[in-house]
Amino acid sequence: AADRPDAWFHGSFEVDPWSTAQELLWARDELVANGWDGTLPLGRVSELVRCLSALEASDLPLDPALADDIAALPEALDSPLPLGISAIELQHPLPALPAIWRLILAKLESRGVRIVEPADRLRKAPRITVLEAETEWEAAEHAARWLAAGGTGRAGPGRGTAVVASSPTGVRDQYLVGHGLPRLGMAGKSAWRAQDQIIPLFLEVVWGPVNVQLLGEFLSLPVSPVRARAARALQKALAEEPGTGGPAWQQALQEIAGDPELGPELAAELDGLFSTGLLLEDNNVSGTELAGKCQWLAGRLKALVPFNESLAGTAEQLQTLLALVSGLPRVSRRGLRRIVSSVVAGTSSPLAAAEASPWLRLNHLYELMDDVEDVLWWGFQAGTISPGRRWDDGDRHALAGIGVELPSAGSLAALTVAQTLDASRRCRNLLIVQVSQQDGERVDGNPLLEALVADQPEDTDPNGTQLSIAARVKGRKRFPGDLFDGDVWTLAGRQARLEPVRTREAAPPPPPFELGPRPDLAPEALSFPQRSTLVGCALAWVLEKKVKLRVAEADEVPTGNRMIGTFTHKVVEELPRDLKQVPGAVPAPEEIDAKIDQLLPRMASELLLPGQQIRLEHLRTVVQETVLKFSGTLSRAGVVIQEMEQDFERQLVLEVDGAQVAVPVRGKADVVGIDAEGRRVVVDLKWSSRDKYRLAEVREGKAVQLALYQWALAGDGTLPDAPTAYYLLKQGTFASTDKAFGNPLEAAQTPEQLWQKTVRAASFSVSEVVSGRIPAGPRLDAELAAAGEPSGEQLAEAAGRLYGKPPCNFCKFNTLCGLKGDFS
Repeated sequence: AADRPDAWFHGSFEVDPWSTAQELLWARDELVANGWDGTLPLGRVSELVRCLSALEASDLPLDPALADDIAALPEALDSPLPLGISAIELQHPLPALPAIWRLILAKLESRGVRIVEPADRLRKAPRITVLEAETEWEAAEHAARWLAAGGTGRAGPGRGTAVVASSPTGVRDQYLVGHGLPRLGMAGKSAWRAQDQIIPLFLEVVWGPVNVQLLGEFLSLPVSPVRARAARALQKALAEEPGTGGPAWQQALQEIAGDPELGPELAAELDGLFSTGLLLEDNNVSGTELAGKCQWLAGRLKALVPFNESLAGTAEQLQTLLALVSGLPRVSRRGLRRIVSSVVAGTSSPLAAAEASPWLRLNHLYELMDDVEDVLWWGFQAGTISPGRRWDDGDRHALAGIGVELPSAGSLAALTVAQTLDASRRCRNLLIVQVSQQDGERVDGNPLLEALVADQPEDTDPNGTQLSIAARVKGRKRFPGDLFDGDVWTLAGRQARLEPVRTREAAPPPPPFELGPRPDLAPEALSFPQRSTLVGCALAWVLEKKVKLRVAEADEVPTGNRMIGTFTHKVVEELPRDLKQVPGAVPAPEEIDAKIDQLLPRMASELLLPGQQIRLEHLRTVVQETVLKFSGTLSRAGVVIQEMEQDFERQLVLEVDGAQVAVPVRGKADVVGIDAEGRRVVVDLKWSSRDKYRLAEVREGKAVQLALYQWALAGDGTLPDAPTAYYLLKQGTFASTDKAFGNPLEAAQTPEQLWQKTVRAASFSVSEVVSGRIPAGPRLDAELAAAGEPSGEQLAEAAGRLYGKPPCNFCKFNTLCGLKGDFS
C-alpha cells in the first residue's frame, strides 16, 4: 500500500518485498525505541528517515512492536496508578544508558522510586590468564581439568566459580564427564536441526516441478510428519524412479492404501501433496491456496506435539506463517522463502542436556552480577561486540534536535566494554580460553582481550619501561605445553597431579573376520550385482545382505550421472515397446522427444527445476543420438527385439565344502532379441563416463554379466554361441565380439571358459562365508602384498577361479573394513 513508483525503496521492494519491508521496520523500531514519534526533523536528513516519517504518518495497519511499548513508557508513567516499585539498582552508571532509559528512570525517580547507581565492589581488576590452545578439543581437556582441580586448597569443584559459555560446550562436556563433573549442555542455534527443517522443506516440495532430493530429505526427517511406513514406501519409489507419478510411485501408493494402519485416504493425501496437486508459480498462487495446502501439515503437527514436545515451537511457527501469508493476493516462491527464514528461527538442541552444577553459568561476562572467586570464560572469541546500526551523523544530529538521541556504534561498543570491565572486577581470577582454529578454520581474536588487559595494573620490563598492550597480552598467555612440570599440571592458580596411562595401540579390523561355522550366511538367492559383491568383498556382501546395513533413504535418491543413466536406460527400454508392432523400426526424433517429455517428471524431475535448461537440452541431444544409433545398428544387423527387461530365474549349482548347493539366480536382461539366423541376442545397456573399462572387459573375456544372461536364458545349462554386447549409452557404441554390432573385439577366452571360472569363484566365496571366514577384499590384498605373497588375483587364477575386483569405489562400508578412517 505504501509502495509507489517514486518511493525511495521502490526498486528494492519490486525485487524483494519481504526483506525490504523487514529492513524498513527494523530501522523504524530502532528510532521508536529511542523516543521518536514519527516527526520529520528539520535540516538535512537521509532518504531513509524521510521515508520512515512518511510511513509513520500513513494509515498502514501496523501491529505494535516491543519498541512501541518502550516508547509508551514515559507517558504511561504519568498515570497516578501505584507502581509497586520502591527502588531500582543499576548495574551500570546512569550516564552510560541510552537517552530513552534515562528519561524513564527520571520519571520513576520523580514518583518516589529510589535509583541506586553502582559502586565499586572489589578493589582491583582480576588476575587474567589466557589459555591459548590450537583446537577446541585441546582447550576442552585443560578447561575441564581446571574445573576439576577446584580452587587453592579445595579438593573438588569450587562453589565460588562462574563459568561463562559464549560458544557451544559439546566438546568440553565430554571431558567434564570424564572427570565426573556435570555437563553444561549448551549448543549453538541452528536452522538445520530436524524440527526446524519441517516447514522449509514442506514449503519446497509442495511446489512443482518436484525437487525429489528435497522430498527425500523431508520424508527421511527423524521427526517427519509423514507416517514412517508411508515415508519408507515413497522413499523406495524415489530411489527406483527419481520423480513422482510413475509406476514405482503408484506402487508405493498402493502399498500405503493397502496397509490397514495407513489406508487409501492417506495415500490420496500424499499423492495430492507431492505429485498431482503441486502448486505452480505460473498460476499466481494466492496466500489462501498456500494456507490450504499447509492445513495437512498443521494437522499432523498438532497430532504429534503430545508425543514430541520439540514440535510445539514448529506448530506455532507454522501458525504465524499462515497468518502472514493468508491474506496475500499472490505468493512467490522467493518471497515465501524470505518469510520462512524470518519466521523459522534456529533452535538449540544439545546432544546431552545440562546437568545441575555448583557453578554459576553465564553466556557473557557482563552478565556477572555477584562476587565470585574464579571465572572460566569458554568461547571467549565468540563473545564479540555487536556494532549495531550505523546511522548517518546528519540523521543523528537532526533527530537529536527533536529529542531523539541515537547512540552511535562507538558508544554502544564502549558501553559493552564498560559492562564487561565492570563485571570482571567482581572476580579475583579470570581464565580466558582461546583457540587458534575451529572446524578447520582460523579463528579471529576478540578485541575485548586488549580492553581487559589494559584495565590491569601497568606492567614494565626490567628497565622500568612500560610494556605495550601487545606485550602485556602475550605475557598473560599460557600454552598447553607450558602447563606441565613433571607430573604436576598448573594453570591459573589450580594444580593437578597426573598419573601416566598405558598407551593402547589402535588396531585395524582383521582382513578376514573369523566367526566359526555360519551356515546361516549362505545366500538365499543371487543377482549379478550381488554375485559381484560376494566374490569381490564378502564382508561388504554380508554387511548389506545379512546384517542389513543401509545408508539413509535420502541418500539413495539418484542424482547426477546415476539419475541420467537410469533415465536414458528407461527411454531406450520403452521406445521399442511402443514400436513393437513394427519389427526393426527406428523411432523418429519427434517420437524420442515425446518419450523424453513423458518420462522426465517421473524419472528425472531434477532436470525440470529452474537453472537446468542447458543441462536438459544437452541430455536431449545425447539421448536422441544414442537411441538412433542403438535402433539403427540393430535394424541393420537384422536383430528384432523380442523383450525389454526380461525376467529370468535359474538354479545355479555350486560346490560348497564338497556338497552341491543350488542357489537361485534372478534378474532382468535389458534387451533380448533374435537375429536373422535365429540366434538369441542379448544386449546390456550401460551408462558411464568412459568406455575403456567395458571394452577391456570384453577383450579380456571377462564380460561375466553377458555370460550370465546367456546361461540364464538358455534353459539347458549350456552357453549358446550367440551374439552378446554392451551398449554404452553415453558414447553411443557397442562393445562386443560379434561383427553384427560393428568393430568386433577379440576376446582372450570363450564365454564357456569364463562361465566355468565364474561358477568356481562363486563356489569358493560361498564356502568361505559359510565356514565363517569373511574377508574384506582390499584389506586382504594389501596384507598379501605386504607379506610378499601372491596377490588375490594370482591365487584366483592359479585355482582356475575368476578374480572379483573389490567394489570399493561404490562401497558404503569402507570405513567399517578399515580401508578408510581412523582405526581408533
